[in-house]
Amino acid sequence: MYSIGKLAKLSNSTVRTLRYYDEIGLLTPTLLSEGKHRYYEEKDIIKLQYIKVLKEMGFNLLSIQQMLEHQHLSHKEALAMQLKVLELEKERIEERTRSIRYLLQVSELEELANWKDVFDHLPMNSSPTPLEVYEEIWSNHFSKDEVQILKKLPKIGDDLEVMQGFTTLVNEIRENIDIETTCPEAQVFAKRWLELSEVIFNGDTTLAQKAWNINKETNGTIGMYQFDTRVVHFIEQAIMHYVQINYKET
Repeated sequence: MYSIGKLAKLSNSTVRTLRYYDEIGLLTPTLLSEGKHRYYEEKDIIKLQYIKVLKEMGFNLLSIQQMLEHQHLSHKEALAMQLKVLELEKERIEERTRSIRYLLQVSELEELANWKDVFDHLPMNSSPTPLEVYEEIWSNHFSKDEVQILKKLPKIGDDLEVMQGFTTLVNEIRENIDIETTCPEAQVFAKRWLELSEVIFNGDTTLAQKAWNINKETNGTIGMYQFDTRVVHFIEQAIMHYVQINYKET
């Protein structure tokens, strides 16, 4: 027989935890002495190990108690159920992570100054607009093949180097918005912008330009990011000069 202190030490648990398990009927001692001291047998040690393993897997105490006492689920069913729970939790964590990353990237793109600005950029509901909604909008402006490409484009909130590159570039443009678009520094911005656009659109520069024009004409209602008008004017002028200088007909 093992005292509660001995069992706690052997199982790397605490006496407080074992007392709680007894109170809720999860792990009751084999013997309770006249002095109210708890004593456990080998079978209790094995049961405690089951409890610890199931807790490590993410099962709550009520689920563990039901599985151990009533055996209403086979081990395969119980594991499959918990796997589904963890997968759903992973999806929720990934969505929250993407939402925070989205706000961080928007903060860099638009220089959000305070929490009010952040709240103004929060969606009206927690669920993102289904991709099918944008597909229907895109079908009014793009071919079926183009829509398939648009579906795979990186988005604000994606943990991708190209998106960080764009946020950094927009910040640098905003900091230098008053320089001449024909000066060397502005031409470097134009070159970087074209390179990033080419990466995003996988080399389809024609679609990149088409999407840019339609997004501007529709005031960003086709689901693509709408840049600040000053940034748009600056980069368009800088790119126009860059193309004229570097792609002259020979």
